[in-house]
Amino acid sequence: MESPVVFECKGQQLVGMLHLPEGRARVPAALLLHGFGATKSEAHRMFVKLSRALAERGIASLRFDCRGCGDSAGNFEDMTILSQVLDAGEALRCLSRHKRIDLRRLGLIGMSLGGAIAAHLIAREAKRFKTLALWAPVAEGGGILDEFSTPDAIASLAQTGTTEHWGNLVGVEFIRQFAEMKPLREVAKSKCPVLLVHGSADETVPAEHSNLYERALQPSKRTVKKVIIAGADHTFSKLIWEQRLLKETANWLSETL
Repeated sequence: MESPVVFECKGQQLVGMLHLPEGRARVPAALLLHGFGATKSEAHRMFVKLSRALAERGIASLRFDCRGCGDSAGNFEDMTILSQVLDAGEALRCLSRHKRIDLRRLGLIGMSLGGAIAAHLIAREAKRFKTLALWAPVAEGGGILDEFSTPDAIASLAQTGTTEHWGNLVGVEFIRQFAEMKPLREVAKSKCPVLLVHGSADETVPAEHSNLYERALQPSKRTVKKVIIAGADHTFSKLIWEQRLLKETANWLSETL
């Protein structure tokens, strides 16, 4: 069963889609966090496909649009790292309120920037989540937002407080928080097992970012599985790459929830 859900963060409406397996029994569930400039469907509907695959395995999921993205309220230029962490926290509460969700068996999945947001959320809610899966996760800000350091971008930020990115306006506060965020430090505060999946040919967020997560998590001696998909780009845009990604993730949640 797939049902639209609406909830709020800071008085603004967020829109999501809740996927539930058939039946009436309590079930484990996963919260899905999309990447920068993406939506609750993600590229080539990866999140839709994953949620449906999980439902077939008896796992519920909630995917949603952060404020300023997709169908949710707000403007993209007002979005920050903190606002997305707050949005994710409200989505977790929305998911947890459903009577069929087993609160002892919650997982978290983050794509790209959503991976960094997941790292910050799991640090705040470490006792709530039993497992974590990160797809091409951002580990640090350096080098990722170089386009916002061009003379034109700097001039625009100085004059208006915003600059353009793929038809969206990006605010100076997002850029500042992105540069200062510490997802590696935050993710280490949790104790749950972690799956890392990255494309070897990712030019947007190079696979070295997953290596950084792996190294940051090693001292905790938790279970960490890293999967590098040969030839895959940032959004796993070939069917064979996507199928591997979805299979690895669905198997991981089935095993760890």
